Amino acid sequence: MAKSTSTSGSFTLKNGLEVYSRVWEPSSPPKAHLAFLHGFSDRCDHYDAFFSSLTTNYPIKVHSWDRRGWGKTPKNKRQWGDIGPTAVVLSDIHEALQHIASTIPDIKTTPLFVMGHSMGGQESACYLLSTDPELAKDKRPPIAGWILDAPYIGLDPASRPNWIIVNALKFVAKFLPKMKHTQELDVKFVCRDVSVQEMYRDDPLCHNSGTLEGLQDLLKREEDLTALSDSTESVPVGLHYKLPCPVFWAHGSKDMVTSYSISKQLYERLEPYDEADPDAKSWKGFEGGYHQIHAEPEGMKEEYMRDVGEWVLKMAGKIIG
Repeated sequence: MAKSTSTSGSFTLKNGLEVYSRVWEPSSPPKAHLAFLHGFSDRCDHYDAFFSSLTTNYPIKVHSWDRRGWGKTPKNKRQWGDIGPTAVVLSDIHEALQHIASTIPDIKTTPLFVMGHSMGGQESACYLLSTDPELAKDKRPPIAGWILDAPYIGLDPASRPNWIIVNALKFVAKFLPKMKHTQELDVKFVCRDVSVQEMYRDDPLCHNSGTLEGLQDLLKREEDLTALSDSTESVPVGLHYKLPCPVFWAHGSKDMVTSYSISKQLYERLEPYDEADPDAKSWKGFEGGYHQIHAEPEGMKEEYMRDVGEWVLKMAGKIIG
């Protein structure tokens, strides 16, 4: 089997931000495209093994980019963790997806999917479920399907920051929004593979820091999505509870970073985009899996890779006919 290829580059958003990007391309013409959003204190290069395997085994082209404040996109340490408020986060996603869509020769015959891991899952949820008319379905590139990979809907108790510190930082944020705060993540919670733990621990670009305005809005997005997951509460302002496209939702049952139970609760609350389509919503729990299913040992990452590849091609086939 011919291996896929990968190239690094960059593209510039309309707001002037130049972002580092990575593309994985199959050896045969792609039948679908996948835009990937990484998580907190993360970067797209860390997904090389998973996406190299995916694109070697399936004719899917993967596009990713280091988000504002993360990875190789910041030009200096001063820009580390300056992720911006939610409005900026969603605008960046919107413009990046527009750019990616513009590189696809025929998006009707090779449809575009969106995949978000952890914080990237949270942000993709706020983007795709947004009621903002500027981000409405007819303003977005056509999204054929959505994959949520251990999304940050709520935090697991093992990783939840101290509420006293959170409230203090919220107060300080009113006066010093660009002040930085470091929120260390226990790398032992990331994955059962020790080499993956070491990769995150030793990577200087995984700095675990964010501006107070960015962290405050990240927690507000968590609050809104957790509320959305609860059918006894009213739908938060700014969010829909109906899915805009098919979704494949995956979470490890032993995730100690993001909450498995809150994630599943939101999955169950959201209405499918098409009640008559049995594939409109798909959930898969990975028993014993930690936060990064795509890096888990003992055959789990390979199983997940096959799940993603087969689901994307199945959904693409439905669209193309």
